[in-house]
Amino acid sequence: MSRIFAIALLALAALVPATVHAQPVTLKLAFFASDTEVNYAKAIKLWVDAINADPSGAVKIEAYPNGALGKALPAQPQMILDGVADIAFVNPALVPGRFPDDQVFELPGLVGNMKEGVALYQALLKANLLRGYSDYVVVGSFMNANAHVFSRKAIKSVNDLKGMKVRISGAVIGQTVKELGVVPVLMPPNEVVEAMGRGTIDATTTVPAAVVDFGIDRVTTNDYLIQLGTNPFAVLMNRAKYESLPQAAKDLINKYSPGMLNDTYVKNLSAYNNEVIEKFRADTKRTVVTPADADLPAIKAASEKVTADWAAKDPKNAELLTKARALLAEIRAKK
Repeated sequence: MSRIFAIALLALAALVPATVHAQPVTLKLAFFASDTEVNYAKAIKLWVDAINADPSGAVKIEAYPNGALGKALPAQPQMILDGVADIAFVNPALVPGRFPDDQVFELPGLVGNMKEGVALYQALLKANLLRGYSDYVVVGSFMNANAHVFSRKAIKSVNDLKGMKVRISGAVIGQTVKELGVVPVLMPPNEVVEAMGRGTIDATTTVPAAVVDFGIDRVTTNDYLIQLGTNPFAVLMNRAKYESLPQAAKDLINKYSPGMLNDTYVKNLSAYNNEVIEKFRADTKRTVVTPADADLPAIKAASEKVTADWAAKDPKNAELLTKARALLAEIRAKK
């Protein structure tokens, strides 16, 4: 009997790791907007699905889109720290006090496209050159396309911007359009349609994808394709939560983050933004204008002034800009 009992104990012991392995760590992911919003549908959801389908079974991510855990985009970073969510999509430009260095991406003319923007964002994070991230693990470092102006009023030249009330996505982009005579109004993208309906704003600086995703195309018919700089988005995880995870769970998150998530974002969002612009060009009810050569000197002067002013505000700004330009040169040299 004792030999049989010993064999039974060994069999039970062999089952223990399998039992533990079968119990994944559950993490809550918050997304402020609809599950059809392009950043979620074309990037974040695919990342969630990949982790949840991984054979290791170490992590299960429960996604809460549609603002189920909170609709206010500026509140998402604090929601992570408060434990309302373990992971969330964040727009650092809406909380500049928390992420002060991210304004460098808004500088007009710095970032040429989404791919190099994502590479620059990741390089600056890896070098620990961006303040505000110490309490988070960055599982996704996105970079928006360059912003344009989408308006309910006609814009045929840069002079038509003067006096317009325009929603901005960040302070530096706001300063750029202010130099062109605009009255900037900072607000999240999901408030734009209502604000236009009330007459609070005449236009918005944003990217093509957001125009469709937030219904802005229903209240605008004029697209002015001026390059206004960009801004980063991040998928952040509570660092304390990450550090508390079993090693198998950390390994699984690292397997897909940020590499797979960033690559998926660049591929799908670049294509989508291009498709939207082509759709707008083909729409007879819309007017799509690219700045004429006569407008370029004014745009260049405004861009150079904004960049110089930002760098002069703080020695840290100038240092960060120099390092960002050096990293961009390295990124472009690898193409």
